[in-house]
Amino acid sequence: MIKFFRKIRQKLLQQNKVGSYLKYAIGEIFLLVIGILIALQINNANEAYKARQSERVVLNNLVQDLQADSLSYRENLASLVKINDLHQALYEIGVKGMNSEIENPNLIRFMIYYNPIAINNDPSIASKITSEAIRKEITTYARYLKDLDDAYLQFSDLVEKRIRVYLADKKVHQLSNWFDNKAFKTKGEISIDFIDNPDLSQLSKTPEFQQLILEASIKSKNTEFNLETVLIQNEKLKELIQKELKQ
Repeated sequence: MIKFFRKIRQKLLQQNKVGSYLKYAIGEIFLLVIGILIALQINNANEAYKARQSERVVLNNLVQDLQADSLSYRENLASLVKINDLHQALYEIGVKGMNSEIENPNLIRFMIYYNPIAINNDPSIASKITSEAIRKEITTYARYLKDLDDAYLQFSDLVEKRIRVYLADKKVHQLSNWFDNKAFKTKGEISIDFIDNPDLSQLSKTPEFQQLILEASIKSKNTEFNLETVLIQNEKLKELIQKELKQ
């Protein structure tokens, strides 16, 4: 193609057609510029396509992480409801003198397993997404997660450093129920009542333990509230991302 244009220019010069040569040269330059612009446009389109595909991968991974967190949150909420029920039962037994039933006394020393992966896996994920609406919801989700982190740490710290220590000091742990349990040793089961109902019920009548129950109830319900808030935002963010992926 270049040789073809060169021959035309040489022919025009040989024929002393300077005006035609200049017109032709200008036209050739114009065509060259148009070609460059088209090439740049195609390249930009390719780069934009690659960026969009990369963003879709990020969004798909984020949805998967949010779905995994959602399952974990729901399990944690179920556990917190049972823990709160236990606190209520101990209050009714110890303070009001009622014969409330304690289904699982071990929950008095239980901490939920809280380990979210969405956002935490990539704290800067919002910067990789072009949708302003999604970035806004990610920021909100991260803020709610921070509130949940604080609530969870307060609750787990109370259980680990105060309630468990208090129970051990009062010697309410039944060692034989733990160490001599054959099912636990062969099946790895963890639902073993090594805290007896009568001991825990009697302990709930002491003012010192009643104060611990109150504080534990406040912190566990605060954790439950923040967990519900995060779960709602989790669903909202998933729905928004899935809508974006369908476009």
